[in-house]
Amino acid sequence: MAKEDARLPADIGCLDTENLRVTLISTVGAHCDVWQTAGYHFEKEKNRTFDMVIKRHTLSCTPMEAKIYRRDYSQLKTLLHDIIPEAIFVRTRVDGEHNILVFARAFTPWFNLANPAVAEDAIPLMAKLPKARRQLCLFLDIVKRIREVDHKVIDLYGLDNLVLDKNKDVRYLDSFEVFFHEDMLYILDDPCEDLREKIHVSLKRLEYLEDLLEKSTALAVSLDAESSLETEGMQ
Repeated sequence: MAKEDARLPADIGCLDTENLRVTLISTVGAHCDVWQTAGYHFEKEKNRTFDMVIKRHTLSCTPMEAKIYRRDYSQLKTLLHDIIPEAIFVRTRVDGEHNILVFARAFTPWFNLANPAVAEDAIPLMAKLPKARRQLCLFLDIVKRIREVDHKVIDLYGLDNLVLDKNKDVRYLDSFEVFFHEDMLYILDDPCEDLREKIHVSLKRLEYLEDLLEKSTALAVSLDAESSLETEGMQ
C-alpha cells in the first residue's frame, strides 16, 4: 500500500504539508492513516535522527477522546519501555477542524507475532530469540495485569500491532485506541457488536501469544540440551 514521495492530503496546522515529503504506509488502521518521513531530527539534538511516522486521525476527535488516547498510550509506554515507540500526541487543526496527530518513531514490521496462522514459523523463530521471548513475557504480564485491574483489553485486532522489527525486537505499534474498554460491554444497554468482536479477537490472540511463548521456550530449552550433549560428546 506504500505510496512514495507524496504529500499529506490535508491542511495541518502544525506541519508544512506543502514541503513535507512522505510515504503512505497504511489506511487500514482504526480511524487513521499512517505516513512516514525520513531523517527527522529533534531541534535540540541535531545529531539524533530517525524515521518518523505521522498518524492522522481521520474522524473528528473530541478533547476527551484525545486525552484518553494519550493517557492509555502513556500507561503502556511507562510499563513496557522500548516495546512502545517514542510518540508525541498533538492537538491541532486538520482541514480547519480540531483533531489529533501522533508523531512516533518508525519501526519496520518484520514478523507479525499475533497471527496464529504463522505459528509453525513463529515457534522455532522465537526459540532462537531469547531477548524477544523476554520482551513478549513482559508484554503479556503487563497487559494481563491491566485487564485485571482496569478492565481494558489490549488491541490486537489491528494488522501488525504486535510485531518483531527488523532487529528482531518486539514492538507494539498501535497509537490510537490501544485498549478496548471491556466494561462498555456491560454498561451500555446495546453494546456495539463491532466492539464485542474486536475484544473477542484480541483475547484469542492473547491466548495464542501465551501458547507461543510457552512452546518456543520449551523448544529453546530442548535445543540447548541437545547442543550441550553434542558438546560433551565431542570432548
